[in-house]
Amino acid sequence: MILKRLILLLVAFTSTNVFAIDPLVGKADSAYNKKEFQIAIDSYESLEGKGLVSTQLYLNLGNAYYRKNIIGKSILNFEKAIKLDGSNEDAIFNLSLAKSQIQDQFEAIPTVSYNSILVKLNLALPHSLLSLVSVLIILISALVFIYGRKKHEKTLLKYSKTTVFIGLVLGFIAIQESNAVQSQHNGIVTKASANIFSEPNESATLLFELHEGTKLYILSESNTWLNIKAPNNEIGWIEKSSLSEI
Repeated sequence: MILKRLILLLVAFTSTNVFAIDPLVGKADSAYNKKEFQIAIDSYESLEGKGLVSTQLYLNLGNAYYRKNIIGKSILNFEKAIKLDGSNEDAIFNLSLAKSQIQDQFEAIPTVSYNSILVKLNLALPHSLLSLVSVLIILISALVFIYGRKKHEKTLLKYSKTTVFIGLVLGFIAIQESNAVQSQHNGIVTKASANIFSEPNESATLLFELHEGTKLYILSESNTWLNIKAPNNEIGWIEKSSLSEI
């Protein structure tokens, strides 16, 4: 079961990189180098619409939006890049640069949970890397086991059993990290400003206002409204049109 999940993770990881063969990539990159950022944005988003995405695509798209001073969508795409590869230094640095320009500067209240620990671990050891290492260890262990059986080498059999266990443990961690990352339902405010209400309707009490670039945790939804939690743990309702999910 673990091996099957790891292979699925690897297939997903590989599929995010096949976009590089699409001719739109050349057009997008060329437009970006010529500082034709809107053309670059349209091309990168067309690639995303095809389902051909990768860390690099989101990084490039975030950079293009940043150069047009559209900070909310810039942050959105840097966050998407980090969701795919939590160790990407360019995305992490560019995200911090973009965040320094947003109006709402919250002092986040830390929360400790099993999922939050896994998400932080994923930043240091991405699940894509762990799954790759795990599958390689398991495959090598299988080859060593077959060779050991053939040559009647008990030492090799012992080592193969130990290493396959290590591979399965790493695989289990990779799957847990992937599940934790995917279970996160965060969004970025992409409108200049957005009102947060006490209930999902505009006649409800206005609680506070948020601005472009603010990251929110999505708790639930109701028709055209989202129940959100701000970085300071305040809760309210925001219109879906004001928020783009990461």
